[in-house]
Amino acid sequence: MAPARKLTRTSLFDRSALVAFLEDGLGPKRKDAAAKHCRAILHAAVRDAEAGLDAVNLSESRVPGIPKFARDQIPERFALITTTIADCQTSKDGSTTKMVVELQDGHRVESVVMRHDKGRVTLCVSSQVGCKMGCTFCATGTLGELGNLTSGEILEQLVHANRLFNDDGTGAGLRRVSGTAHGVRNLVFMGMGEPLNNYDAVVGAIGPMTDPNAFALAPSRVTVSTVGVVPKMRRLVRDAPGVCLALSLHAPNQRLREKIVPTATAYKLPDILSALDEYLATGPKVRTMIEYCVLGGVNDTTECARELGELMRHRDVIVNLIPYNPTATPMGHSPPKMEDVRAMCAVLTGPEFNQFTTVRHEMGQDISGACGQLALKKGPSVGNGNGGAGGCGTGDIEDIGGVVRGAAGDDGVGLRRRGGSGGSGGAGAAGGRRSKAEVDVERPQWTWEDVALVFLLVVAFGSFAVMVASLGYHLWHMGEAGEEH
Repeated sequence: MAPARKLTRTSLFDRSALVAFLEDGLGPKRKDAAAKHCRAILHAAVRDAEAGLDAVNLSESRVPGIPKFARDQIPERFALITTTIADCQTSKDGSTTKMVVELQDGHRVESVVMRHDKGRVTLCVSSQVGCKMGCTFCATGTLGELGNLTSGEILEQLVHANRLFNDDGTGAGLRRVSGTAHGVRNLVFMGMGEPLNNYDAVVGAIGPMTDPNAFALAPSRVTVSTVGVVPKMRRLVRDAPGVCLALSLHAPNQRLREKIVPTATAYKLPDILSALDEYLATGPKVRTMIEYCVLGGVNDTTECARELGELMRHRDVIVNLIPYNPTATPMGHSPPKMEDVRAMCAVLTGPEFNQFTTVRHEMGQDISGACGQLALKKGPSVGNGNGGAGGCGTGDIEDIGGVVRGAAGDDGVGLRRRGGSGGSGGAGAAGGRRSKAEVDVERPQWTWEDVALVFLLVVAFGSFAVMVASLGYHLWHMGEAGEEH
């Protein structure tokens, strides 16, 4: 269990604390009313926080209908923002912004904002201070587990990121992500910490993230990454339906995995795969990524690729190969040769396995914003590690919920769909290799606006059908009456 943190202020974005406050004031039999008022207050909090305000406006004209005790006491009991941005850097190409977020007790974590082609924006958030999983390639793992973030602190990272795109926000003095007029639409739990070791806070944050009255992210645009905390993987299916899963595997067998991820001794590979299968069985729209950090001389052979292909055979997943970024870890791993990564990708995408595979395109390396790079750079609690989460600073980590973007470099090794079909035209089926320009595979995503439009069209069509039927009936009735006369 993570060490307890001493916090003096409660974030207004901590929904469980807000609901408890409202239920206490309304009485135990008014839970529905408390939930309703909570939604209205969170809507106002998101609006005011992202506008750069320091306090929420709960006046009757702005938030009508909430109880007087809530209007009076919330400013005293809760803080709109409990964290600050201690440092913010943007990469030279403007694609990546790294935020060092200081918590109210002095600990620091980091978040990474990534701008992709076509204006898509992804935020990578931290869920813990440090991490106890001890992945040997990750700097965050050297810190140990120093504390859990609250759900409010997780959501405040999203607030800070959206402020970067707001000319009126507190990001005014910071260099913004260039060329983007809107805020975050994809979010991944791939920063510091193992998200499922802080399960309640992570699930508590996902609620407002995907609430249309709060941050309004589509569930399929939220990805939770884990090294394989089996009991919590099974719970996530029930507690956060529609959210995507990323499994940080990093090895194709138990023996090698224990060398790379020491805590793999707690959850064996067969148990992890069983939990993965349960997740995949929840529906055809579920997206799952298998993250595999490629370490030079450790897990970078074609034999490893074949083992991985066998392991994933008949599982509808995306394998994401992540070339290792050098970090200040005791193990002293080396980056793989790109020809070895290409060879692994060729095995997986070849006719033997025909596995949907990407090679991760790192972003923000010039600001130490890439996978696992940052935890020892700016003090003991600053981190952008893999922990259990697979790491930040990527061009494809959010795409299991939308666009899958392979970026293997100019060699053209990118994606191949299982079964030899799909992709753009027949490229995936023909040879398992696709040019860099062809690796975008668009998948339609339903939004609330789409659902509303379909509903209105159905209502309009139904009304038209009723009108035509009524007109036909009247004409027939008039004809019958004329024949009688």
